[in-house]
Amino acid sequence: MPWVLDGNNLAGGEDRAAIRRAALELARRERVRVLLFFDGAPPPGSPPVERLGAVEVRYVPDADAAIAAVLAGQRGWVLVTNDRALGLRVRAGGTQVVGSSAFWQKLERAQLRRFEAEGVVAEKPETLGLDEHIERLPPAPQRVRRRVSRRRRLR
Repeated sequence: MPWVLDGNNLAGGEDRAAIRRAALELARRERVRVLLFFDGAPPPGSPPVERLGAVEVRYVPDADAAIAAVLAGQRGWVLVTNDRALGLRVRAGGTQVVGSSAFWQKLERAQLRRFEAEGVVAEKPETLGLDEHIERLPPAPQRVRRRVSRRRRLR
């Protein structure tokens, strides 16, 4: 089941390299083909289409239109996006649509399973109560200087 990732939608304007790494991780874990689309020009020195094993990265002027064209009439594909209009358009053609939060959770669960299989114990993040947060605050200054107007100082 091939996957299509709406890269700019997943990145939220952030690091494209992180999305590329996530696409590579998805292709490796699920043993699927992944098409990753980004709006706009490729980074300097990169071609408009990059092939990284099972991952193909495409830099196009309009990613939504390119994604819709690729998925037209395709069944059994998965699109990762939070773009509702694009999701409705491709869902009507038989594509399964997954939100970005579900995609990231899927990768996190797979990462945890891999750690468990390798015997790596992931520590649970420390959760603090209100009292602990207050204790970690820096001490308040002992004396706060009061601002005196210039006229009053000159008297």
